[in-house]
Amino acid sequence: MTDISGISDFLTQAGTEFRVFDLGRRIQQIPHETFLLFEQGESPYPYPLQQQAWLGIMVWQEDQSDDLVIWFVRFPLDASGKLTTTIRDDFLYRLIKKQESDSEEDTNPYGFKPKQEHMACFHAKAALILNQPASKFYAHAQDYFAGKPGYDQWAFVGFQGIADMAARLSENSNLACITIALPQLPTQSLDALCQCLEHEVIPDKLSDALAQRLTTELAANSINSNLISLLIRALSGSANNQLCSESIKQVLSSSVATDAEIIASISGRCWLYLKQQDMMQQFLENLAHCPEGQEFFNMVILDLVNIPGMQDSLNAAIRSSERSPQLAKAIGELLQNFS
Repeated sequence: MTDISGISDFLTQAGTEFRVFDLGRRIQQIPHETFLLFEQGESPYPYPLQQQAWLGIMVWQEDQSDDLVIWFVRFPLDASGKLTTTIRDDFLYRLIKKQESDSEEDTNPYGFKPKQEHMACFHAKAALILNQPASKFYAHAQDYFAGKPGYDQWAFVGFQGIADMAARLSENSNLACITIALPQLPTQSLDALCQCLEHEVIPDKLSDALAQRLTTELAANSINSNLISLLIRALSGSANNQLCSESIKQVLSSSVATDAEIIASISGRCWLYLKQQDMMQQFLENLAHCPEGQEFFNMVILDLVNIPGMQDSLNAAIRSSERSPQLAKAIGELLQNFS
Protein backbone atom coordinates (compact mmCIF):
# COMPACT_ATOMS: atom_id res chain seq x y z
CA MET A 1 0.00 0.00 0.00
CA THR A 2 2.93 2.35 0.63
CA ASP A 3 3.76 2.50 -3.08
CA ILE A 4 0.17 3.08 -4.21
CA SER A 5 -1.34 6.49 -3.57
CA GLY A 6 -4.91 5.82 -4.70
CA ILE A 7 -7.30 4.06 -7.04
CA SER A 8 -6.05 5.91 -10.13
CA ASP A 9 -2.47 5.09 -9.20
CA PHE A 10 -3.34 1.42 -8.69
CA LEU A 11 -4.95 1.20 -12.14
CA THR A 12 -2.13 3.12 -13.81
CA GLN A 13 0.55 0.94 -12.23
CA ALA A 14 -1.36 -2.12 -13.42
CA GLY A 15 -0.97 -0.82 -16.98
CA THR A 16 -4.69 -0.45 -17.60
CA GLU A 17 -6.90 2.08 -19.30
CA PHE A 18 -9.88 3.23 -17.26
CA ARG A 19 -12.85 5.56 -17.27
CA VAL A 20 -14.92 6.63 -14.26
CA PHE A 21 -18.65 7.40 -14.42
CA ASP A 22 -21.18 8.74 -11.97
CA LEU A 23 -24.15 6.39 -11.68
CA GLY A 24 -26.04 8.24 -8.97
CA ARG A 25 -27.70 11.28 -10.52
CA ARG A 26 -26.99 10.71 -14.19
CA ILE A 27 -24.71 8.27 -16.00
CA GLN A 28 -21.96 10.66 -16.99
CA GLN A 29 -18.22 10.43 -17.31
CA ILE A 30 -16.12 12.04 -14.59
CA PRO A 31 -12.89 13.67 -15.84
CA HIS A 32 -9.71 12.00 -14.57
CA GLU A 33 -8.61 15.21 -12.85
CA THR A 34 -11.92 15.53 -10.99
CA PHE A 35 -11.84 11.92 -9.85
CA LEU A 36 -8.22 12.20 -8.74
CA LEU A 37 -8.99 15.21 -6.54
CA PHE A 38 -11.96 13.32 -5.07
CA GLU A 39 -10.11 10.10 -4.31
CA GLN A 40 -7.26 12.05 -2.71
CA GLY A 41 -9.79 13.69 -0.38
CA GLU A 42 -9.09 17.16 -1.74
CA SER A 43 -12.51 17.84 -3.31
CA PRO A 44 -16.06 16.79 -2.46
CA TYR A 45 -17.81 14.39 -4.80
CA PRO A 46 -19.56 16.50 -7.47
CA TYR A 47 -22.71 14.36 -7.78
CA PRO A 48 -23.57 12.87 -4.38
CA LEU A 49 -26.78 10.91 -3.97
CA GLN A 50 -27.99 9.92 -0.50
CA GLN A 51 -24.59 11.04 0.88
CA GLN A 52 -22.76 8.48 -1.23
CA ALA A 53 -20.69 8.42 -4.42
CA TRP A 54 -22.12 5.88 -6.88
CA LEU A 55 -19.48 4.93 -9.42
CA GLY A 56 -19.07 2.77 -12.50
CA ILE A 57 -15.42 2.16 -13.37
CA MET A 58 -14.46 0.67 -16.74
CA VAL A 59 -11.06 -1.06 -16.73
CA TRP A 60 -9.29 -2.67 -19.69
CA GLN A 61 -5.86 -3.39 -21.08
CA GLU A 62 -4.79 -1.35 -24.09
CA ASP A 63 -5.65 -3.18 -27.33
CA GLN A 64 -7.66 -5.72 -25.29
CA SER A 65 -10.98 -3.94 -24.94
CA ASP A 66 -12.85 -7.24 -25.28
CA ASP A 67 -11.58 -8.08 -21.79
CA LEU A 68 -13.38 -5.13 -20.24
CA VAL A 69 -13.90 -5.27 -16.47
CA ILE A 70 -16.53 -3.07 -14.82
CA TRP A 71 -16.69 -2.22 -11.13
CA PHE A 72 -19.85 -0.79 -9.66
CA VAL A 73 -18.92 0.72 -6.29
CA ARG A 74 -20.41 3.17 -3.86
CA PHE A 75 -18.46 5.04 -1.24
CA PRO A 76 -19.97 6.72 1.84
CA LEU A 77 -19.03 10.39 2.07
CA ASP A 78 -18.08 12.37 5.14
CA ALA A 79 -19.95 15.46 6.37
CA SER A 80 -18.15 17.64 3.80
CA GLY A 81 -18.98 15.30 0.92
CA LYS A 82 -15.45 13.94 0.65
CA LEU A 83 -13.98 10.43 0.53
CA THR A 84 -12.02 9.52 3.64
CA THR A 85 -8.59 7.93 3.28
CA THR A 86 -9.80 5.10 5.53
CA ILE A 87 -12.53 4.09 3.08
CA ARG A 88 -10.28 4.55 0.04
CA ASP A 89 -7.42 2.53 1.53
CA ASP A 90 -9.75 -0.24 2.65
CA PHE A 91 -11.12 -0.51 -0.89
CA LEU A 92 -7.59 -0.58 -2.30
CA TYR A 93 -6.52 -3.22 0.21
CA ARG A 94 -9.37 -5.47 -0.88
CA LEU A 95 -8.51 -4.94 -4.56
CA ILE A 96 -4.87 -5.84 -3.97
CA LYS A 97 -5.71 -8.92 -1.87
CA LYS A 98 -8.11 -10.13 -4.53
CA GLN A 99 -5.49 -9.60 -7.23
CA GLU A 100 -2.85 -11.46 -5.22
CA SER A 101 -5.13 -14.42 -4.46
CA ASP A 102 -6.71 -14.40 -7.93
CA SER A 103 -9.96 -15.28 -6.19
CA GLU A 104 -13.27 -15.21 -8.03
CA GLU A 105 -15.14 -14.59 -4.80
CA ASP A 106 -16.34 -11.01 -4.47
CA THR A 107 -16.67 -9.93 -0.83
CA ASN A 108 -16.24 -6.21 -1.51
CA PRO A 109 -18.71 -4.36 0.75
CA TYR A 110 -18.60 -1.35 -1.58
CA GLY A 111 -20.12 -3.12 -4.55
CA PHE A 112 -23.68 -2.61 -5.74
CA LYS A 113 -25.83 -3.80 -8.61
CA PRO A 114 -27.37 -1.02 -10.75
CA LYS A 115 -30.90 -1.24 -12.06
CA GLN A 116 -31.22 -3.15 -15.34
CA GLU A 117 -32.10 0.08 -17.18
CA HIS A 118 -28.94 1.75 -15.91
CA MET A 119 -26.88 -1.30 -16.86
CA ALA A 120 -28.20 -1.06 -20.42
CA CYS A 121 -27.34 2.63 -20.69
CA PHE A 122 -23.90 2.11 -19.16
CA HIS A 123 -23.08 -0.74 -21.55
CA ALA A 124 -24.26 1.37 -24.51
CA LYS A 125 -21.82 4.11 -23.49
CA ALA A 126 -19.01 1.60 -22.86
CA ALA A 127 -19.38 0.05 -26.33
CA LEU A 128 -19.23 3.50 -27.91
CA ILE A 129 -16.10 4.52 -25.96
CA LEU A 130 -14.34 1.27 -26.90
CA ASN A 131 -15.34 1.56 -30.58
CA GLN A 132 -17.31 -1.66 -30.30
CA PRO A 133 -20.52 -2.35 -32.23
CA ALA A 134 -23.88 -1.75 -30.63
CA SER A 135 -25.96 -4.66 -29.36
CA LYS A 136 -27.97 -7.06 -31.51
CA PHE A 137 -31.09 -5.07 -30.54
CA TYR A 138 -29.83 -1.86 -32.14
CA ALA A 139 -31.05 -2.44 -35.71
CA HIS A 140 -34.55 -3.35 -34.55
CA ALA A 141 -34.73 -0.20 -32.41
CA GLN A 142 -33.64 1.87 -35.41
CA ASP A 143 -36.43 0.34 -37.51
CA TYR A 144 -38.98 1.02 -34.78
CA PHE A 145 -38.13 4.72 -34.36
CA ALA A 146 -38.08 5.07 -38.14
CA GLY A 147 -41.73 3.96 -38.00
CA LYS A 148 -41.27 0.85 -40.13
CA PRO A 149 -43.24 -1.70 -38.05
CA GLY A 150 -45.63 0.95 -36.69
CA TYR A 151 -45.27 2.74 -33.37
CA ASP A 152 -47.79 0.38 -31.78
CA GLN A 153 -45.25 -2.45 -32.13
CA TRP A 154 -43.22 -1.23 -29.16
CA ALA A 155 -43.41 -4.56 -27.26
CA PHE A 156 -40.86 -6.15 -29.57
CA VAL A 157 -38.17 -3.49 -29.09
CA GLY A 158 -35.34 -4.43 -26.71
CA PHE A 159 -34.44 -1.82 -24.10
CA GLN A 160 -30.75 -2.28 -24.89
CA GLY A 161 -31.40 -1.25 -28.48
CA ILE A 162 -33.07 1.97 -27.31
CA ALA A 163 -30.11 2.66 -24.99
CA ASP A 164 -27.76 2.15 -27.96
CA MET A 165 -29.71 4.66 -30.03
CA ALA A 166 -29.67 7.23 -27.22
CA ALA A 167 -25.91 6.83 -26.81
CA ARG A 168 -25.42 7.17 -30.58
CA LEU A 169 -27.65 10.15 -31.35
CA SER A 170 -25.01 11.55 -33.71
CA GLU A 171 -24.81 8.35 -35.77
CA ASN A 172 -26.80 7.46 -38.87
CA SER A 173 -30.24 9.10 -38.70
CA ASN A 174 -30.86 8.31 -35.03
CA LEU A 175 -31.44 11.88 -33.88
CA ALA A 176 -33.80 12.71 -36.74
CA CYS A 177 -35.77 9.46 -36.35
CA ILE A 178 -36.28 9.89 -32.62
CA THR A 179 -37.19 13.57 -32.99
CA ILE A 180 -39.82 12.82 -35.65
CA ALA A 181 -41.20 9.81 -33.78
CA LEU A 182 -41.42 11.42 -30.35
CA PRO A 183 -44.80 13.19 -30.72
CA GLN A 184 -46.38 9.95 -31.94
CA LEU A 185 -44.90 7.42 -29.51
CA PRO A 186 -47.22 5.49 -27.20
CA THR A 187 -46.61 5.85 -23.49
CA GLN A 188 -44.72 2.56 -23.14
CA SER A 189 -42.01 3.21 -25.71
CA LEU A 190 -41.76 6.89 -24.72
CA ASP A 191 -41.21 5.75 -21.15
CA ALA A 192 -38.25 3.57 -22.19
CA LEU A 193 -36.82 6.24 -24.48
CA CYS A 194 -36.87 8.89 -21.74
CA GLN A 195 -35.07 6.55 -19.34
CA CYS A 196 -32.23 6.36 -21.85
CA LEU A 197 -32.18 10.01 -22.92
CA GLU A 198 -31.81 11.25 -19.34
CA HIS A 199 -28.16 10.17 -19.45
CA GLU A 200 -27.33 12.02 -22.67
CA VAL A 201 -26.73 15.58 -23.85
CA ILE A 202 -29.90 16.43 -25.76
CA PRO A 203 -29.53 18.57 -28.93
CA ASP A 204 -31.87 21.49 -29.55
CA LYS A 205 -34.31 19.87 -31.99
CA LEU A 206 -34.85 16.85 -29.77
CA SER A 207 -35.16 19.15 -26.76
CA ASP A 208 -37.91 21.04 -28.58
CA ALA A 209 -39.75 17.77 -29.30
CA LEU A 210 -39.49 16.65 -25.66
CA ALA A 211 -40.69 20.04 -24.39
CA GLN A 212 -43.65 20.00 -26.77
CA ARG A 213 -44.61 16.46 -25.71
CA LEU A 214 -44.36 17.60 -22.09
CA THR A 215 -46.72 20.49 -22.78
CA THR A 216 -49.14 18.13 -24.53
CA GLU A 217 -49.12 15.66 -21.63
CA LEU A 218 -49.65 18.44 -19.06
CA ALA A 219 -52.73 19.56 -20.99
CA ALA A 220 -54.30 16.09 -20.95
CA ASN A 221 -57.56 15.51 -19.09
CA SER A 222 -55.86 12.88 -16.96
CA ILE A 223 -52.20 13.71 -16.39
CA ASN A 224 -49.78 10.78 -16.19
CA SER A 225 -47.42 12.00 -13.47
CA ASN A 226 -44.97 9.16 -14.09
CA LEU A 227 -44.63 10.16 -17.74
CA ILE A 228 -44.24 13.83 -16.78
CA SER A 229 -41.40 12.91 -14.43
CA LEU A 230 -39.69 10.87 -17.16
CA LEU A 231 -40.01 13.67 -19.71
CA ILE A 232 -38.47 16.19 -17.35
CA ARG A 233 -35.65 13.74 -16.61
CA ALA A 234 -35.01 13.35 -20.33
CA LEU A 235 -34.94 17.12 -20.74
CA SER A 236 -32.48 17.55 -17.87
CA GLY A 237 -29.54 17.01 -20.20
CA SER A 238 -30.75 19.52 -22.78
CA ALA A 239 -28.16 21.71 -24.44
CA ASN A 240 -30.82 24.43 -24.36
CA ASN A 241 -30.73 25.58 -20.73
CA GLN A 242 -33.43 28.21 -21.23
CA LEU A 243 -35.88 25.69 -22.68
CA CYS A 244 -35.21 23.23 -19.88
CA SER A 245 -35.66 25.96 -17.27
CA GLU A 246 -39.00 26.98 -18.76
CA SER A 247 -40.14 23.34 -18.87
CA ILE A 248 -39.28 22.80 -15.20
CA LYS A 249 -41.18 25.95 -14.23
CA GLN A 250 -44.15 24.68 -16.24
CA VAL A 251 -44.11 21.42 -14.27
CA LEU A 252 -43.62 23.19 -10.93
CA SER A 253 -46.80 25.18 -11.52
CA SER A 254 -48.85 22.22 -12.77
CA SER A 255 -51.53 20.25 -10.94
CA VAL A 256 -49.12 17.33 -10.38
CA ALA A 257 -46.30 19.49 -9.00
CA THR A 258 -46.53 17.97 -5.51
CA ASP A 259 -46.27 14.39 -6.76
CA ALA A 260 -43.32 12.63 -5.11
CA GLU A 261 -42.05 11.15 -8.37
CA ILE A 262 -41.92 14.56 -10.01
CA ILE A 263 -40.23 16.15 -7.01
CA ALA A 264 -37.62 13.36 -6.96
CA SER A 265 -37.01 13.76 -10.70
CA ILE A 266 -36.39 17.49 -10.39
CA SER A 267 -34.11 17.19 -7.35
CA GLY A 268 -32.33 14.13 -8.72
CA ARG A 269 -31.77 15.21 -12.33
CA CYS A 270 -32.45 18.95 -12.58
CA TRP A 271 -30.70 20.11 -9.43
CA LEU A 272 -28.59 22.70 -11.27
CA TYR A 273 -31.73 24.64 -12.18
CA LEU A 274 -32.69 24.84 -8.51
CA LYS A 275 -29.86 27.31 -8.05
CA GLN A 276 -32.30 29.83 -9.51
CA GLN A 277 -33.91 31.43 -6.46
CA ASP A 278 -37.48 31.54 -7.76
CA MET A 279 -37.20 27.94 -8.92
CA MET A 280 -35.93 26.76 -5.54
CA GLN A 281 -38.66 28.66 -3.70
CA GLN A 282 -41.45 27.07 -5.74
CA PHE A 283 -39.81 23.64 -5.50
CA LEU A 284 -39.68 23.82 -1.68
CA GLU A 285 -43.31 24.91 -1.50
CA ASN A 286 -44.31 21.91 -3.61
CA LEU A 287 -42.13 19.64 -1.50
CA ALA A 288 -43.73 20.90 1.70
CA HIS A 289 -47.17 20.12 0.28
CA CYS A 290 -46.21 16.66 -0.99
CA PRO A 291 -48.49 13.92 0.43
CA GLU A 292 -45.43 11.82 1.32
CA GLY A 293 -44.98 13.99 4.41
CA GLN A 294 -42.15 15.11 6.64
CA GLU A 295 -39.84 12.13 6.21
CA PHE A 296 -39.78 12.64 2.44
CA PHE A 297 -39.24 16.39 2.93
CA ASN A 298 -36.24 15.74 5.16
CA MET A 299 -34.75 13.20 2.77
CA VAL A 300 -34.93 15.52 -0.24
CA ILE A 301 -33.49 18.50 1.63
CA LEU A 302 -30.61 16.48 3.06
CA ASP A 303 -29.82 15.12 -0.38
CA LEU A 304 -29.79 18.58 -1.96
CA VAL A 305 -27.74 20.26 0.75
CA ASN A 306 -24.90 17.79 0.16
CA ILE A 307 -24.52 18.76 -3.51
CA PRO A 308 -21.61 21.20 -3.92
CA GLY A 309 -22.85 24.69 -4.75
CA MET A 310 -26.46 24.14 -3.63
CA GLN A 311 -26.24 25.53 -0.12
CA ASP A 312 -26.66 29.24 -0.95
CA SER A 313 -29.90 28.95 -2.92
CA LEU A 314 -31.30 26.39 -0.49
CA ASN A 315 -30.52 28.51 2.57
CA ALA A 316 -31.96 31.64 0.96
CA ALA A 317 -35.23 29.85 0.15
CA ILE A 318 -35.47 28.34 3.62
CA ARG A 319 -35.02 31.76 5.22
CA SER A 320 -37.35 33.58 2.82
CA SER A 321 -40.01 35.74 4.48
CA GLU A 322 -42.40 34.75 1.67
CA ARG A 323 -42.52 31.07 2.60
CA SER A 324 -45.92 29.60 3.34
CA PRO A 325 -46.97 28.40 6.83
CA GLN A 326 -46.81 24.82 5.52
CA LEU A 327 -43.21 25.27 4.37
CA ALA A 328 -42.24 27.05 7.59
CA LYS A 329 -43.68 24.15 9.59
CA ALA A 330 -41.81 21.53 7.52
CA ILE A 331 -38.53 23.46 7.90
CA GLY A 332 -39.10 23.77 11.65
CA GLU A 333 -39.60 20.02 12.02
CA LEU A 334 -36.52 19.38 9.89
CA LEU A 335 -34.37 21.61 12.10
CA GLN A 336 -35.72 19.96 15.28
CA ASN A 337 -34.18 16.69 14.12
CA PHE A 338 -30.74 18.29 14.21
CA SER A 339 -31.04 20.38 17.33
